[in-house]
Amino acid sequence: MKIQQELHLEEDIVRTLEKEAKKQNLSLKNYLENLAVQQAGRLEVLSKEYTYMMDNLLDRFDKNEIEFSSINEALNRNGISGSSS
Repeated sequence: MKIQQELHLEEDIVRTLEKEAKKQNLSLKNYLENLAVQQAGRLEVLSKEYTYMMDNLLDRFDKNEIEFSSINEALNRNGISGSSS
């Protein structure tokens, strides 16, 4: 379902947005829609699975159940030389 919404913007703001839309080869309408979609994506609520995974990871961290490796150990474990030439 698509919803139409009216915006009330100052002229100078509209001119600025129109210039940017033109640079991106978009109409002002498409540019504003793209901005709204991008911003909504940034604001989306994390999935329950991801939230559970992160909560579990943080709980394990608090209980000192996670082992950390130095960068050199991680590089060596993956067959990457830790020294630069």
